[in-house]
Amino acid sequence: MRKLALCCVVLLFVVVSGVAQKKSKAASKTAGEHQVTGCLAGPNDEGVYTLTNGQYTKGLEVGGNDELKNHVGHKVKLMGTWASAADIGEKEPAAGEKKENEKAEKHLKVSSITHVADTCAAPTAKKGKKGKAAPTT
Repeated sequence: MRKLALCCVVLLFVVVSGVAQKKSKAASKTAGEHQVTGCLAGPNDEGVYTLTNGQYTKGLEVGGNDELKNHVGHKVKLMGTWASAADIGEKEPAAGEKKENEKAEKHLKVSSITHVADTCAAPTAKKGKKGKAAPTT
């Protein structure tokens, strides 16, 4: 009886170890991928789409996926990797024009899109120090 119990424990340990290794390998394959959720707009004059949310209020430039055009105006969850402007298909500025803050901008090359909602909620007013809504102009 003890031998049977010991064999079961050893077998269980081997199975659990194998599952843990598979999960670790799967996680390392997608370790470079990032997930962002927000409202999709675009394409802009540079030919890329923009995702806005609480973190990227000025917009995160996204591209590299032809399905983005089907989700403009929708709330979406995007998976992708950080990339250069050229990697997401951003057009070069016209001769003589220089794009400001290009190095400060983040670009996400989209690998998958998940539709969250057909519309995006209007942003709420930020609260002032005393708990009152910030004045609007």
